[in-house]
Amino acid sequence: MKTHALSPLRKAVALLALAFAPPVLATDIAVPAPPPAAKAESLDVQVPDVELVDQTGRKVRLWTDLVRGHTVAINFIFTRCKTICSPMTATLARVQQELGPKSDVRFISITLDVANDTPERMAKFAEPFKPGPGWSFLTGEPAKVKDALVALGGYVPDKEAHRPTVLVGNAVADSWTRVDGLGSPSRILEAVREARAASAGPSELGSTDSNASAQDAAAAKYFTNTELVDQNGKTHRFYEDLVRGRKVLINFAFTSCKGACSPITKHLADVQAKLGDRVGKDITMITLSVDPANDTPKSLSTFAKKFGVKKGWYFLTGSRENITLVLKKLGGYVDTPDAHNTTLLIGDAATGMWVKSPAMANVENIVHAVEHLNDPK
Repeated sequence: MKTHALSPLRKAVALLALAFAPPVLATDIAVPAPPPAAKAESLDVQVPDVELVDQTGRKVRLWTDLVRGHTVAINFIFTRCKTICSPMTATLARVQQELGPKSDVRFISITLDVANDTPERMAKFAEPFKPGPGWSFLTGEPAKVKDALVALGGYVPDKEAHRPTVLVGNAVADSWTRVDGLGSPSRILEAVREARAASAGPSELGSTDSNASAQDAAAAKYFTNTELVDQNGKTHRFYEDLVRGRKVLINFAFTSCKGACSPITKHLADVQAKLGDRVGKDITMITLSVDPANDTPKSLSTFAKKFGVKKGWYFLTGSRENITLVLKKLGGYVDTPDAHNTTLLIGDAATGMWVKSPAMANVENIVHAVEHLNDPK
């Protein structure tokens, strides 16, 4: 069978990553930031005509049977995923529902765990999301699945490190973009509609200013302006007061912790010292309490002072409802404080670039991550 190839794969300018020692760039953030405007990452894609197997056990060719002549939305998941795969699939399900049962848009989910994901397991994973007939959950022979993942930009050596992105394209127009799979469904819908429109002729997107405004609105909606209280008793709206327009470092802790919290806070104090006066200006550091029932502003203040924390670093608590909402948005919620993760989130809401690092990673590497977060590869 002849493989159909579109234009050669080209790296998109907006695919930003960190080029430094692996210990810091552990993987992309599990709960990523809101997506950039749909046109921010325009690229060419080569679609191989590999034979895969869908959730019904039917053999299908990726190009011939699924992509050729259609607008498609493609994501990458695995059934044992405990973080982003289910929410991302739920977002795509909302997009499919919004498009309606007569839509000709094809949805494709390709496994990142071919050793485990049989057609039966893919079908069981898909069932709660009630996918329509135009949605294929694909597995198959390892080499063929890998060929598809590599060509579509979804391959990662460690499945846990995969990005929550959706590849949206129209093969007729050779129009392809990547958008955030955990952001608002409206952003994916916008990309789908633009891909469909591209097949009928060129279309103009909004101005840079309007795209930036849309990005800001999406970020505000995702992070929310939930009110939290810092160690000085001051109330802040989470997005507008602490995240908007800045690079941010976010970790999770609680003051009565007998394990990692104190060493991590001491370590991050060294990071703050290395970043210098930028913290409190264009960089914000945030520690979110995972024990709001016990962490008062006073106890957080006492905890922070032990480590010489300076301005620009906010130790946040609040009502259980409010702190839980923000923790869940950032993947930091746990049922019991002792079970909290020791991840450091590093991000820039303005660009939508987020990575995660072990909080105890080398100070120099963390600083490099912050300073070069938006550098092209």
